[in-house]
Amino acid sequence: MERAPWAAGLLFGLSLAILVTLAGPLLLFNPWFTSALQARHGVAAALSTTTPEVDRVTGEILGDLYADGPFDAALSGDEPLLNERERSHMHDVAVLVRILLGVLVMALVVGGVALAWLRREPGRIGRIMLVAGGLIGGIAIVLAGIFAVAFEPAFLVFHELFFPPGTYLFEPGSKLITLFPEGFWFDAALAAGATIVIAAVLVTLIGFRLWRREAPPASA
Repeated sequence: MERAPWAAGLLFGLSLAILVTLAGPLLLFNPWFTSALQARHGVAAALSTTTPEVDRVTGEILGDLYADGPFDAALSGDEPLLNERERSHMHDVAVLVRILLGVLVMALVVGGVALAWLRREPGRIGRIMLVAGGLIGGIAIVLAGIFAVAFEPAFLVFHELFFPPGTYLFEPGSKLITLFPEGFWFDAALAAGATIVIAAVLVTLIGFRLWRREAPPASA
């Protein structure tokens, strides 16, 4: 049987690593997860409003992330909850989210094509899954530990890497910080890490089974 070229294995491994890394965290950008964390951290009370109102405003903001909307949701009246500088930062976040979504979709397509190329080599697929799952899972555990013990500097480094200098720093009492407080992001970061680790473990287990299926039986 003719083996698929090395490029097929490389593309499958890279695509799988991207899918494991991005799929879970991006799925957390949903109204149910954000509402649960905001309720946990008392956002409605901090904004002197009700939970349904917080959910409505947050839902509009989440929608604007994907559509790069105006981020002008208001709790009452016509004045947006977020000021101009906060809305500018949310536009930057929207750009990052859409880029990551594009990368995720591309990885899904490329990974599917590469997998079809490798379909007659289950053992090779298994080995690639073992490497990708183990590597990404290990990195995720290390990063989760860093965020758990040094959240503030780690969160700052994340912003320094992905956003223009100074655009992500706000005064205490900022409505954006009140809507998404530090405790919210701490919990969200740990949840994102957990989704990556769980996905990596599943990929590793499936890869192990595929690899074992093709491995020669042990001699007596």
